[in-house]
Amino acid sequence: MTSASADVLIVGGGLVGLTLATLLRQQGDSGEYNVAVVEPRPPEPPGATLGLRVSALSPASQDILENCHVWQNLPATRLGPYVAMRVWRGGGPDGSQSIRFDAAEQGLPALGHIVENELLRWELWQRAEALGVELLTAAELVSAQRDERRVLLEFDDGRTAEARLVVGADGARSRVREAFGLSVRRRGYGQQGVVTHVASSRSHQETAWQRFLSDGPVALLPLADGRSSVVWSCPDQRATALLSSSGDDFGHELTRVTQRVLGDLSVTVKPRAFPLVAAHAPHYCDERVVLVGDAAHQVHPLAGQGVNLGLLDAAELASRLIDQQSLRYADPGDKRLLRGYERARKPENLLTLTTMDLFHRVFDTGNPLLSSAGGAGLAVADRLPAVKRRLAAQALGGGSRV
Repeated sequence: MTSASADVLIVGGGLVGLTLATLLRQQGDSGEYNVAVVEPRPPEPPGATLGLRVSALSPASQDILENCHVWQNLPATRLGPYVAMRVWRGGGPDGSQSIRFDAAEQGLPALGHIVENELLRWELWQRAEALGVELLTAAELVSAQRDERRVLLEFDDGRTAEARLVVGADGARSRVREAFGLSVRRRGYGQQGVVTHVASSRSHQETAWQRFLSDGPVALLPLADGRSSVVWSCPDQRATALLSSSGDDFGHELTRVTQRVLGDLSVTVKPRAFPLVAAHAPHYCDERVVLVGDAAHQVHPLAGQGVNLGLLDAAELASRLIDQQSLRYADPGDKRLLRGYERARKPENLLTLTTMDLFHRVFDTGNPLLSSAGGAGLAVADRLPAVKRRLAAQALGGGSRV
């Protein structure tokens, strides 16, 4: 079948891959890269109701999406801003083991927004297409070969593609990472993230609520329609029990463990679950190949940073590729350029991964003494402005070059 050819070929048309493609085509000058995206499952137009899978996007992510001219196209009725975060262990969100973050303290209108993944992916796909990105709905990658000047990819539907740089934006089970022999270190938490949407008898007050239980955190994230999105990280056995329970039983248990912070909760969407893991690739790149997003790293969802880290990856890589276009012999597959991207992003990604891992070890071990110490630590951090500002800056993406 007909081959495709590009300067930069991105395998994976998810949020991170499409953001990278859009940023690379945004420049509008004669030196812009020829970009293609390969994605076996293109997005569908969003439905009338809010989708189940959502992300908590930081202000840094919003800046990136505004630069893509995508954020401006998201309907305000589908964006759930949160102006505060309340995190606690025991005693309630105002108790002695709690911490609070407010947008006003950070000089921001909001700490972030809860956005549907598929709505955002649809808008990014439309924008990429309008900018001239070649969108290939090819099947799965089966082989890759490279020489000094290019990479040749073959897909299981018989199509081929060649490029000067291949970007693996194809998620946690990256075929690109495997095809080029880039390793990954992965550790399972023995937990699943149970997700659903709930209605509540009290307003969510545009606040993200999270409680650390003895076996994992549970979060209530404010949706634009007044409901809340639930992310409940719990052991496999408990997740199985929750998924097999009735909607009423699920709602009663969720109401209990969140200490009725939003009153009575009722399930409005059939719950689903996904396994939780921590993963990190020791090397993000090799000659003419580079990894972004979940292909390079995965973190526990307790702080909702997975997509935000991936978008920062895309912004950093795009910035370096665009900067190199001014060079006479610019080569997007130059390993020195790709190493620069890796050096810029790996420390922050590792810091977030190890911080989330530390929270998991402290709160989810089942050791009441350690968990109580962690709860006390929340209260201490709440009373130390410098520590609190640093935690907030990390969550907001303020420590990154966007």
